[in-house]
Amino acid sequence: MTRIAYCLLVHKNPRQLCRLVRSIFSASDFFYVNIFGNSSTKESWIRELKEFESDNFFAIFRYERSWGQFQVVDATLDSMKRLARFDYNYFINLSGQCYPLKPIDSVKRFLDGKSYAYMATFKMPYPSLGLGRIRYSYYRNPFFSLCDIFLDKTFGKWKYETRRFVRHGYFLRFPRINKQLPYNLEPYGGSAYFCLPKKHVDYILEFLREKPSVLDFFKRAFAPDELFFQTIIMNSQLKDTVTNDNLRYIDWSKQGVPLPAVLTIEDKEKLLDSPKLFARKFDIEVDAQILDSIDESKIK
Repeated sequence: MTRIAYCLLVHKNPRQLCRLVRSIFSASDFFYVNIFGNSSTKESWIRELKEFESDNFFAIFRYERSWGQFQVVDATLDSMKRLARFDYNYFINLSGQCYPLKPIDSVKRFLDGKSYAYMATFKMPYPSLGLGRIRYSYYRNPFFSLCDIFLDKTFGKWKYETRRFVRHGYFLRFPRINKQLPYNLEPYGGSAYFCLPKKHVDYILEFLREKPSVLDFFKRAFAPDELFFQTIIMNSQLKDTVTNDNLRYIDWSKQGVPLPAVLTIEDKEKLLDSPKLFARKFDIEVDAQILDSIDESKIK
């Protein structure tokens, strides 16, 4: 049976994280949980996660909140390096607001014996909806990450924020002098979530050992978690093994809400009918009933 190495990058709600881990936990799999945020909450996280203490479960407190910055990539690479010594078949990254739509045994049966990478990708700039063009623009003209300067829409004033983003401001960008990716790599984008065979993870780590300047380049790109891994894999001999599907149900279509949309009981039929293995995003403080319904469907 397939053995899975999970990378969980979480920001809030220890109780919801515990529910996620219970839904996927197996003594034969491996878990690396990187908890972002204020270290003052460390004790509450440790208390909630105590039930999972084992040789195959690691909880790390290393990074602050980091929307759009390279720390998300760093945390994923940390998990790849930490889990490299284990004998697993697939590496799956999840947020704390993800949840499996299928019983975990079904997930493993689906992956069993396969060697495909499941990763949503597109070549940049992406012609549809302007999304890829935005990402491409930021990759070529990065922000100044240590002190972000933005125009506050409400008060019309320039403000200074240290080491964090404000989603609804206008960022003053500082174009880099050298906009060319190292080693003539072609830029690719896609979703930050994927399922990779171990050989793909090993390739990424070896690639970065040999070409560390790629790390330096992407540290100055916006939302690099939606660029970094796609660019490395799609410029390699492994590109023909990539299935352009990350096996996630994510709703980017709802109007008038922050995206991706929080999934609720109103989405039940779509979720239960979906062939995807995982979905995001959920929030038990908004609607825990949808997770109950998903779990009930797994028993039938």
